[in-house]
Amino acid sequence: MYIGIDVGGTNLVAGLVDENGKILHKASCPVDKSMTAEELTRQLAKLSLQAAKEADCPLSEIQAAGVGLPGLVSNKTGMVIKTTNMPFYNTPFREIFQEDLKIPVYLGNDADCAAVGEYWAGSAKGFDPALVITLGTGIGSGMVRGGKLYIGHGGAGMEAGHMIIHPNGVRCGCGNLGCWEQYGSATALVLWQLCDGDTRKLEGRTTFQAVCEGDATARKALDRYLEGLSMGLINLVNVLFPEIVCLGGGISNADDDLLLNPLRELVHRGSFDKDHLPRIERASLGNDAGVVGAAMLCNMF
Repeated sequence: MYIGIDVGGTNLVAGLVDENGKILHKASCPVDKSMTAEELTRQLAKLSLQAAKEADCPLSEIQAAGVGLPGLVSNKTGMVIKTTNMPFYNTPFREIFQEDLKIPVYLGNDADCAAVGEYWAGSAKGFDPALVITLGTGIGSGMVRGGKLYIGHGGAGMEAGHMIIHPNGVRCGCGNLGCWEQYGSATALVLWQLCDGDTRKLEGRTTFQAVCEGDATARKALDRYLEGLSMGLINLVNVLFPEIVCLGGGISNADDDLLLNPLRELVHRGSFDKDHLPRIERASLGNDAGVVGAAMLCNMF
């Protein structure tokens, strides 16, 4: 048995996961933004113990715990270097966690965990190399190659959302100009005109709904979005040649005729090797991908 922990901006989730990647039980709680990094780490250890206890699983049967965090981590050192909207900064996460739960602990970026989850038990199962792209406010990406997670030197590999596709383009939150996530994320798909200027209504699916209703502006926005999304995917495919590309996040739930089918055509048209075109599929685990992937991190390094 394994424990997989998904650290989100709103909720913390710990799941008891078997060797096949099946979640047997989950425990969750809201994020307490007043907590220090040490307090939050100990909270995650307690949540893990809660998940095991509620599932009547003795600690002696838990082989390892894995944690997916939104930021830069080092599994080698057990440190959380920095995270987005969380208090972790050069935090000795493994050391603190193991003071309360003395089992092996593995650390991963949340996008990497999603990739591992889909590879282990989702749409990418049986494919290698497998590339998983999560389309949210930004773009998360992770790749499994040869059965192992690719993390690059220092652990920050596969930050594909910050691949520059438009030199001197839109400024990204990272400070660079023209990053892929400014053109291929859910944020890039919103339509101000259809939301009456109310940012609370801004959702990527708004555009898809408007296209279905025959809105010409929405059609233009979707075509521009598909162009930006496909440009990044073509670059990744021509560099990495994955066997499969899985798309996750809320955007991926759009009808195939609006998203996957035209995206397949664009990416395959731009692929250098026409004899080894990758499959482009929808990720299947949804929000559980992070929990499953975190639990399986011990097999991926």
